[in-house]
Amino acid sequence: MSVHEHLSEDALLDAVYGIAGIDREAHLRGCAECGRRFSEWQETRAAAAESVEIPVEFLAAQRKKIYERIERPSRKQWLWAPGLAAAFALAIGVFVYHPAAQTPQERRAEISDTQLFGDVYSMEQSVEPAAAAPARALFEEQQ
Repeated sequence: MSVHEHLSEDALLDAVYGIAGIDREAHLRGCAECGRRFSEWQETRAAAAESVEIPVEFLAAQRKKIYERIERPSRKQWLWAPGLAAAFALAIGVFVYHPAAQTPQERRAEISDTQLFGDVYSMEQSVEPAAAAPARALFEEQQ
């Protein structure tokens, strides 16, 4: 690696965690720009790794709130009950509801045996499958 080429972000990250090769470490010592970036990354890593002191009073207050919530649960946990009851009632209504029966005039007329056999015979004698009829209609010329 020449002095004029700077290290990539991945190579700098490897150097920060100590897994860079010997040539990259030599480059860091020889290149001021890469050395500066390496130092910034090390400072950022050190700042992120610092432990934060949490005051004992804060922890005690947090523990007290937890014990209060355990001893006196809030009523908010039952706010979903009316919605669940409404959904349950709607589900029962959907399963119980039966639409009005059709009147005799609305029922399909019974077909005779002669008509049934005629339809079956015409379907069997057709060379073209029934599923191909819509596709054939796409290619026929409109008159």
